[in-house]
Amino acid sequence: MILVVAVLVWYFFYAKPLTAPSLGTTNDPFPTQKTPPRFQFLNWGQNNESTSTTEVSDPLLVPLVKVWNDPASGQTFITQNILKEVLATTTIGTTTVEVKKTIRATSSVLIFVDRTTGYIYGYPLETGKPYQLSNTLLPGIYDAYFFNGGKNIIMRYVDQERNRIVGIIAEIPKVQDGDTPLPLGNIQYISSEVSSVATNLSKEKISYLVTTSNGSTVYTISPKGPVAVASSPFREWSLAYGGDSLYVTTKPSAYVSGVTLSVPSFQTEVADKTGLMSTPGSGGTILSSMWGSKGLATFLSNRGDITILDTPTLAPKCAWGRNSFLVCGIPRSLPRATEGLPDDWLQGRVSFSDDLYVVDNKNGNTLHLYSFTESEGTFDITNISLSQNNEYFSFNKKQDSSLWLLNTTLLKGE
Repeated sequence: MILVVAVLVWYFFYAKPLTAPSLGTTNDPFPTQKTPPRFQFLNWGQNNESTSTTEVSDPLLVPLVKVWNDPASGQTFITQNILKEVLATTTIGTTTVEVKKTIRATSSVLIFVDRTTGYIYGYPLETGKPYQLSNTLLPGIYDAYFFNGGKNIIMRYVDQERNRIVGIIAEIPKVQDGDTPLPLGNIQYISSEVSSVATNLSKEKISYLVTTSNGSTVYTISPKGPVAVASSPFREWSLAYGGDSLYVTTKPSAYVSGVTLSVPSFQTEVADKTGLMSTPGSGGTILSSMWGSKGLATFLSNRGDITILDTPTLAPKCAWGRNSFLVCGIPRSLPRATEGLPDDWLQGRVSFSDDLYVVDNKNGNTLHLYSFTESEGTFDITNISLSQNNEYFSFNKKQDSSLWLLNTTLLKGE
């Protein structure tokens, strides 16, 4: 009996999750595979308490709020249809009284993944109180990407045993604030190692890149499943969407000349820039950063026209919103890089102290938006996400991957 109990404990709590097949093929990116019994069993969370913290008693009254204290990923703003209870008046005889009435309404929600557990959470902007959507335990999430209007997700985690990154796709349960969290639906594994994932601005489209012994292949998920859209003998690509257009950029290094290409034609958009990192926008405009003889430079390019930003930053610290709105985390000063950027930043040898700026995509001028106070701490900003009206920004603090929210409607002309 003791032996049976020991085996069950090992299986459910210490055995490695089922991983994707070998890297040698891209013919079957979604193998037909049921959720492993271990994940079906570990649908905890009904009684879990939220681990989120806020810095103030009422998050609706201040512009900057800490949404999640632990490492988070995938933050995306969505709009949900809800039933809302409101007060209305009615006349009974000659008396007017207040009554409660249920109406259909919409709610703006920031959804994200807790990287420690893999649980998905929602943060309604109207209440500032997070709630749990999913309860399928997926420990050690590397990153996450919502798509299909927030109905589906791709998550990647590190398989320590094989030293590789495994990608899964799943359906997100339909859970509203106050409901009991539910398991992820239709979990499937991507059969080859996923090295990069990207979603378009509306979060309706998603593409991912898988590596094989022969190079790499880019897939875009369609209503009928994944469709191969491009292949390359080169493996070290990073995917990014600019509007609805897809781009790839070589792995950045201060010692290597990089290139950004459009997909599927592989036409050159930006070339021969050391330390190249790119954040594409719509209409062919691309924000890029590079490391040269004069240090860090950031520039906008569009079909050969180059505009240099008056204050440099790294491209991943920037994000495009609707109507070509561009916001960046820009360092107050550049730390001395021992090797170069972005190498030292990616490897954690240097860190930035950023403030938030809006960037004019016509002339490269930067307009100050928000400075972090001494009490708020030092912010090395990454993974910015913007709401549909460009009024709310969410982002990670790179030092600890915590999740923060800035409500620009509460800024008082700083």
